[in-house]
Amino acid sequence: MNMQTVALSSLEPGRGNPRKAMDRRSLEGLAASIRNDGLLQNLVVSPVKGKGQHYRIVSGERRFRALKLLQERGDLDEDFAVPVEIRARLSKDDSLRIATVENLQRQNLTPLEETAALTKLIHKGSALDDVAARTGLSQTTIRRRLALNGLCEAAKAALAEGSISLSQAEAMTLGSDEVQRNVLEEIESGREFTGEDIKATLLDDRPTVASAIFPVELYTGTITTDLFAEDETSYFDDGEQFLVLQKEAVARLVKHHEASAAWVEVTDGYRIPDWQYREAGDGEQGGVLINLSPTGRVDIREGLVKRDIDRHTAEETADNPIAPRKPKAAYSAVLCAYIAHHKTAAVQELLLACPRKAKEVSVVDRLMEYLPHEALTALAKEAEPQTAYAVIDGQVRHFADKLGFAIEAEASVWAQFPHPRLDDLSLYEAVRGLSDHELDQLDILLAALVFGQTVCQRLDTEDSLFNRVARDLSVDMRYHWHPDRSFFERRTRDQLVAIAVDCGYAEGVGRVASYKKADLVNCLIRHFESARAAAIPTPAQQKAREWLPDAMRFPAVDPDAASEPEEESFDDAPWEDAA
Repeated sequence: MNMQTVALSSLEPGRGNPRKAMDRRSLEGLAASIRNDGLLQNLVVSPVKGKGQHYRIVSGERRFRALKLLQERGDLDEDFAVPVEIRARLSKDDSLRIATVENLQRQNLTPLEETAALTKLIHKGSALDDVAARTGLSQTTIRRRLALNGLCEAAKAALAEGSISLSQAEAMTLGSDEVQRNVLEEIESGREFTGEDIKATLLDDRPTVASAIFPVELYTGTITTDLFAEDETSYFDDGEQFLVLQKEAVARLVKHHEASAAWVEVTDGYRIPDWQYREAGDGEQGGVLINLSPTGRVDIREGLVKRDIDRHTAEETADNPIAPRKPKAAYSAVLCAYIAHHKTAAVQELLLACPRKAKEVSVVDRLMEYLPHEALTALAKEAEPQTAYAVIDGQVRHFADKLGFAIEAEASVWAQFPHPRLDDLSLYEAVRGLSDHELDQLDILLAALVFGQTVCQRLDTEDSLFNRVARDLSVDMRYHWHPDRSFFERRTRDQLVAIAVDCGYAEGVGRVASYKKADLVNCLIRHFESARAAAIPTPAQQKAREWLPDAMRFPAVDPDAASEPEEESFDDAPWEDAA
């Protein structure tokens, strides 16, 4: 500790003082006390780098301002000797802590000033019990002040101006920003609304139909509409069923966001503790926080980054301190995670030694996450599905029956495989009953159903994974596809004329260039059908059998691209030389 006196002119105010306003009357009283009795307590300062004998105030700014007030009036000169304690190598965090502690202990800050100061301390990593010990505030008081971070801007302004009391403001933190603004309007209109009134109103909030994030048709209970409300609000009468459906919808949201977010967390407070997070910066991947309140309201915040807050403190301050207390769990969330991690590792270790069980788990997981490739849902709409699709459709129906949810012959498989109402445990029990061969086949089927061309709205002319796999499988589209009405009707008349020449139809039928498009389509369909059916094809029919558009090769050849030397994809096909 370095105690000495320095000139008043060498002092400058601190930059991080939590006090935003100082009462003029209080300063006048302090200045009079200093003039009569002298400065009874020293200031705490730290040296200012690069300014020689200059010091920045860490603690004692009110005394400094009172001294400056006396100097302005001529009662003190600028060289007045001020007793100070010099703290060298003081970090910004230490300076903030010292200033906060002094202000909290000496003269009450406004509630919002206390909130800002305490929030800064917590953001710097201070633990809740440490902040309580240093400031002399109880942990309950600290949590109540931190909860004021949940006030909307209008409510903060009303509290700062004295339009609402602290108890009213604390109760309003239980509601969303919109609810808070509605409460403010009620108060401004003259309604008697105590803190307890506000709290009771927000805690008894009935679940509205508008708050549901699930399809309302899933709800089987009754709905009441308040015809006397301005917007004729409708409410779910069965609150328990509403919450079950809401939780299921939140679980689906979690899976949706897990695909792209850095992390996804679900909380169950009355509102999200925004102050524990910040917005992700440019190039920084953020997480998603989903809050399902006890009233069923769902708030979603995306692009968040967790602040560096002491973990225990974050848990202790996440819940609103004026909300009804939750029963204390025998195991905290952190301890639950610890237990789950070790149990998970044990199961994973044994799965390594049990390939059959591991494959069952893999198949169930893929069934739960399953989304068919877009080609399958598109081909299902074709009037006459071709052989490749028919094989896939048949396999899916076969395994749907094996898993216990047979699909009717006329129904589309893609809306019912797997059945949307089946949970993972039901699927697991069904998968357990499959033979080893059936399990292998289902595993292969699931891999096939999701694999395909990545972008289907343009030709894949690259050396893509899709094309590489197709070549490894020696896929020749002449064995899996034939030109049909859907193909021909999407071509121009000039393109159809060129096809008629290339596939042998034009031989011996005259000038096809004079045909109308509709006639060309019908003639080409009959030509290709007769070629497939012929036991001994004519030369023209053989051309039809061998004809394949370059777009059907792997990779596709785009006629619109600049012509470049290209490798033949089917050099070993026996009919290439003949063609």
